[in-house]
Amino acid sequence: MVIIMEKTHFFYIAGLIIISIISTYVLIHLPHGVPVLILESSFFLFGLGFNSTILLWTIGGYLLLRWFKTNRKNPSLIIWSISFFAYSLTFLAHIFRALGFPDANENLSPLHFFAWRWGMPCFAAGILYGILIILTDNKKLQTIPTFLTLGLGFLWLILGLFIIPSENPIEVTMYLFLHTIWIPICFTMSYVFAFYGYKAKEKGPKLVGLGFFILMVSYHGWAPWHFQDVVYLYFIWYFLFLLSLTPILIGFIVMTVEESKA
Repeated sequence: MVIIMEKTHFFYIAGLIIISIISTYVLIHLPHGVPVLILESSFFLFGLGFNSTILLWTIGGYLLLRWFKTNRKNPSLIIWSISFFAYSLTFLAHIFRALGFPDANENLSPLHFFAWRWGMPCFAAGILYGILIILTDNKKLQTIPTFLTLGLGFLWLILGLFIIPSENPIEVTMYLFLHTIWIPICFTMSYVFAFYGYKAKEKGPKLVGLGFFILMVSYHGWAPWHFQDVVYLYFIWYFLFLLSLTPILIGFIVMTVEESKA
């Protein structure tokens, strides 16, 4: 125990020395940051996309780690993990778009939009399937809602982007997908996790449910504020989305703690 403590003190002292060197340099030279011109007008999109991606990867990575640590016995963990990684594709597009990659612009064409958004129906179906596995052993109740969610999600994407005649197919698709698939599914996830937490008398699922509820509310902000003259207000809803991921992450961590105590 003494040896471990000595090593800990060594890292602490080394850290203080490094911090002191950096701070001394800053106080003497007052360095001026190098401009990154490509982010001058898109820093907000880069920041929001980067933070969202990191949080989604953290959630997905944590669930994947839990799956391995539980000897891969809980399929819900790996399904949820893959779902969060798939969902992060949308926000990777925002990062690359902010950095000036033209093909990362979802609004460039219906095909570009589909390429960066296909993860959303996969996410919705995966999260639903993962919780249904926990709630019921009935295979039909597990698979039918899942495939309906996945099928209808892709159906709206394909119909809205490539089949329904429209001057703005991306806008039509967003209206259809968000308000007939995405928002109802997010509310369902919120209710199911909260209900599961209530029945199991656990706080973790309730926190996950709260996160999905906030996520749902954040997507309600798209329709009124996606127009060019008020789009700056849409980014406030983007911030709200970012906040929604925090209780989801904390909820999954708390679920682990509560399971270990059970």
